[in-house]
Formats: sequence, structure tokens, C-alpha cells
Amino acid sequence: MKVESSTESILPSAPDNSPMRLPLMFERIAKKVGHRPRSDRSGQDLDTSWRRTAACLDTDPSLFFPIGVTGAALQQITDARSVCMSCSCQEACLEFALRSNQDTGIWGGASEEERRHLRRTYINRRHH
Repeated sequence: MKVESSTESILPSAPDNSPMRLPLMFERIAKKVGHRPRSDRSGQDLDTSWRRTAACLDTDPSLFFPIGVTGAALQQITDARSVCMSCSCQEACLEFALRSNQDTGIWGGASEEERRHLRRTYINRRHH
């Protein structure tokens, strides 16, 4: 799956204080999730069948849960994202993470901070 490279929003607090641009795919999934009710945190009511064919299935799960956002963790984040970018389940994974409010790790190629931004920007708008 090719991730759309153009951007719509800028995340103000990238780890190195430079603006971080979010892929349009992240924006599209967040808007979609924002229009339907969120699951409870367990995610038990969500479809997880995509996990059976995910590219990360045979990857060490610790790759997707780096400790920190500097030093060696930056390379770990890059490596995790490369797995996500090659995965046919990337959108389903990101949607699951947003719907079940996953607050740690890399999901669908999106970091914790990117998902927080998406949640604030799109998902929480439906409450207003």
C-alpha cells in the first residue's frame, strides 16, 4: 500500500521541535473514526481479523513500542514504520488504534503523538 505523501496538517510538537507533517491517510482515517462512535478501550467490539495477515505478525512486538523518542528509539520508530508502510493492513491497524484509544506504540505507522493529535483534531470534534 502506498501512503499518500501530501499533507494537510502540521503536528506542532515533533520530538526535535520541528513541525511534523501527517500523511493524508492518517487524516482520512481519523475523520472516518470521528464520524462513528468510539469503542471501549478494550476494543473487544472491533473487527481484528486484519491481524491475521498483518506484516508485523512475525515481527518482534517490542519493535513497535520504543522507549522514548530520541537516540536509538528514533531508529526503532523508523524501522517500525517501514514495516507498517509495507503492510496491506495499515489503515485497519490505524483505525483500530484510534477507535480503541491505544496510547502507546506505533500503530498503522502513526506514533503516539501523531495519534493524540489526530484524536484531538478529528475524533473529539464530534462532541462539540
